[in-house]
Amino acid sequence: METKTKLALLLAGSFSTQEDNVDPCSLLDCLPGDLAKLCEPIDWSCQPSSHYSMPLMLEMSNMFDSLIEQGYTGIIVVSGTAVMSEMAYMADLLWQHSEPVIFANLLTQGRVGLEEGLKNLNCSVLAALSHEARNRGVLVCSSGELFDAAEVVMIDPLSQDNVFQSTGKGSVGKIINGEIRFVRPNGRPVFLLRRPERTPVVEIVTASLGGGEKIIAALANDKEIEGVVLSGFGTGNISPSWVPHVRNLIRRRIPVAIVSRCFQGQVSRTGLYEGSFAKLTEMGVISGGHLSSSQARIRMSLGIGAGLTEEGLKLYLLNNPVDEETPELYK
Repeated sequence: METKTKLALLLAGSFSTQEDNVDPCSLLDCLPGDLAKLCEPIDWSCQPSSHYSMPLMLEMSNMFDSLIEQGYTGIIVVSGTAVMSEMAYMADLLWQHSEPVIFANLLTQGRVGLEEGLKNLNCSVLAALSHEARNRGVLVCSSGELFDAAEVVMIDPLSQDNVFQSTGKGSVGKIINGEIRFVRPNGRPVFLLRRPERTPVVEIVTASLGGGEKIIAALANDKEIEGVVLSGFGTGNISPSWVPHVRNLIRRRIPVAIVSRCFQGQVSRTGLYEGSFAKLTEMGVISGGHLSSSQARIRMSLGIGAGLTEEGLKLYLLNNPVDEETPELYK
């Protein structure tokens, strides 16, 4: 028996422009009739995306699962763009279904932006209907292009046609002559064996010229902190003034990860001085590989929430399998 096509249009944020205010509930009126009839709007939240949190995203991800159980064949999320890349990344780490989930960038500027936003809505629906979108996980639609949730970054929030891009690789698909064309494959993340029931508190400390010591010192004595991500200079190096506080965190068995603060950077063993990546990992700091600080924070929180051990976190942050229920990987 053929599955009936039914798309969930999840309204998860406000949609407005400088010149026009559009009621999210009327978005179906902006779609061609044959596409609109396949979509069912679900009014989930109208708060700005900057008000979102990881617990709220965990709740949204759980809702995605329930929508598939209800028979929806794809999900389109309309939300603000401020933290859309992080929302999509977290959702992708938890999404183990074949059905597509697409975050649509509708929050653009002015009359041209309004037209661009509606083009993205149309593109998102077409993508969600495409058989080629299956098993691609979570995608972000912006400027008529589709980006992998693991790669997408916000470039210019005020741009009318270049809000998001994919670092180094470009989009995985785009709308051409009214049709969705996927131009390259995209990978999927490794999945946790257990689904997190909470999102432990993990904070980021970013290296700056002579700065950050007071922040890392405060976190080292914080009773609620469960993980810390260090966003280091270059290939993953920090000021030596941070080192005693990092040692204090590790002594308390608080996981600490190191990533590069550079736009397309990754950590690497390039020096042996105090505060270098090599010295940090000798102390027990976990490598975040090529992850951005926000991605490492999300992975660490989900990993801790799923009960990963320190060894499990080391594997998970580098996207290595953690799908065996063993004492080495899970508590």
